[in-house]
Amino acid sequence: MHRILIVGGAPRLQVDAVRHLTVPASGATALALRQRLTPQTVDLLLSVDAVTDDAAQRYTSRDELDAALQAWVTNHPDGIVVMSAAVNDYQVSALERVCDGVSETIAAGAKTPSRADELIIRLRPAAKLIDQLVAWGHTGPLIGFKFEASDTVIGSAQALRARVGAALVVANSLDGSVQALVDDTVTSFANRDSLLDALGARLRDLAH
Repeated sequence: MHRILIVGGAPRLQVDAVRHLTVPASGATALALRQRLTPQTVDLLLSVDAVTDDAAQRYTSRDELDAALQAWVTNHPDGIVVMSAAVNDYQVSALERVCDGVSETIAAGAKTPSRADELIIRLRPAAKLIDQLVAWGHTGPLIGFKFEASDTVIGSAQALRARVGAALVVANSLDGSVQALVDDTVTSFANRDSLLDALGARLRDLAH
C-alpha cells in the first residue's frame, strides 16, 4: 500500500517584515479529495491560510513547503504525491520605496515605512517545486495540477506531464469550462465533483 500526500493551499511570498503576497487558494480541493480516500492512508499538507483541518500539517512560506515535502518524500520515497497547491513561480528580488521622487531600496526583512508615493516589488523566477521531487528521491506516482485559460490548459497539462513524468495531470480552466484528467488520453468531466470522484478512484488504484 502506497501512502498518499495531498498538498493544498498556497505559500505566502514575503514582501517585507509585515507584508506578503499569496494566492486565494483555500485547500478545498485537497480536503474534498481526502474525503474520497481512506483517511488512514492519507497525509495532508496545507498552507496556514487554507481551510481549518486539525489533521493537516501546515506551512507558511515556500521554504517551509519545500522542507515539509522533502521530508515526506524522504520517509515515503515510493508514496503518491498530489500537488493541488498553487505554488508561486516567483520570489522577491528587490523592494523599492519611492518618496518625493527619491527611490530607496528596503533591506530584506525590514519593514517598509508606511508613507510612500510608490512601492515597487521586483520578482524573479523561483525553481518549480514539482521539478525537484525526483532529485529528492521520489520514485512513486505523481499527480500534477494545471490551472489556466481554457484554450491552452490541456496542452499545458500534457507538457507538464511529459516534463515531470506524472502519472496524470488535472487540467482546470480559469472559467471552469474545462475539467479533465490528462494521461495518455484526455478525459473530460461535466463538473468538479465528477472529476474528483474519478481522481479518487485513480488514486485508490495507484495506492494498491
